[in-house]
Amino acid sequence: MVDMDRDPVVVFWEVTQACALACIHCRAEAQPKRHPLELTDEESMKVLEDLTRFDHMPIVVLSGGDPFMHPNLFKFVERGIELGLTMSVSPAATALLTRQRLQRLVDLGVSRISLSLDGSTAEAHDAFRRVDGSFERTLQGMADARDVGLEFQVNTTVTRQTVDDLPAVADLLVASGAVLWDVFMLVPTGRGQTDDVISAEEHERVFGWLYDLSGTVPYMVKTTLGQHYRRVQVLKRLVAEGKSDVELTPELVKSMYRGLPTNDGRGILFISHLGEVFPSGFLPVTAGNVRKESIVELYRNGDVFRTLRTPSQLKGKCGQCPFNEICGGCRARAYGATGDYLEPESFCVFQPPEAKSHATETARVTGS
Repeated sequence: MVDMDRDPVVVFWEVTQACALACIHCRAEAQPKRHPLELTDEESMKVLEDLTRFDHMPIVVLSGGDPFMHPNLFKFVERGIELGLTMSVSPAATALLTRQRLQRLVDLGVSRISLSLDGSTAEAHDAFRRVDGSFERTLQGMADARDVGLEFQVNTTVTRQTVDDLPAVADLLVASGAVLWDVFMLVPTGRGQTDDVISAEEHERVFGWLYDLSGTVPYMVKTTLGQHYRRVQVLKRLVAEGKSDVELTPELVKSMYRGLPTNDGRGILFISHLGEVFPSGFLPVTAGNVRKESIVELYRNGDVFRTLRTPSQLKGKCGQCPFNEICGGCRARAYGATGDYLEPESFCVFQPPEAKSHATETARVTGS
């Protein structure tokens, strides 16, 4: 088990913000050209070496923008793997997403790529990505990855524009070969707007549906930036085991949750194309810069990171909630909505009970 106070589980590294797409939700507000002050190759190699100093070496996801827009992406992948890091890549569905490049990733030893699919049809997806043909390129990328033996997951962003299409996307993925469907709950940052975030009640409905779906499809289902899905998972299991009237203590909650309770700054670390270190790509509060400081030191001892890993510092209902050690609410969404990353999750319907979670309340919350 990873000690997330000392080591991140996943490091997302935005190697460039350059991208040929113009997605309406883009966290990075990606641009057509690379920034002249991106980390140099020498600095990038030092970043990889620094990451090996963690006790438990993290998964490293090279993202963007479009990482294929960086001319030395493959050098970074090769060096990371030489150092013993688990390397993953998150490319955009552009003309650069070719079978040859995917084969190169396989040959180097990349563990997985992620591809984004935000609609079940070309009309829906391409409108979201703002580039005609990106839907077909995504499907072709899946087929090419499958053919060359490269494991892939599919990421879908949930917004008011995409939420009703989720069942059709889930159906489309059944025969795709995807190993994981990662459902991203929108955070109002970058080009993402608060008005595009679904309501707290809609979050709850989606979580209940995802839980029921997860046992019926050939791929794993998880959420990103939807930490309160973990509460739904625990409550649904309590109902299924006939324990819906038990006292919701933090100890019980932790015993019922089966995953790693990552959150912004807790098991998650983000490095920007300029070397800035953030708790995640969706929480734009910098802890420092790799050009000046060690990533290990920033993660373990940076004030922002240490605060985010202390559930007792959460404000309002998130601070009182028995689920705050496995959930804690999305800190990035709290920041995007209020400007304070310690404020309560703005899109959560749950009200912490004073003593017990009774069956009627559990059923109401989880949709059972």
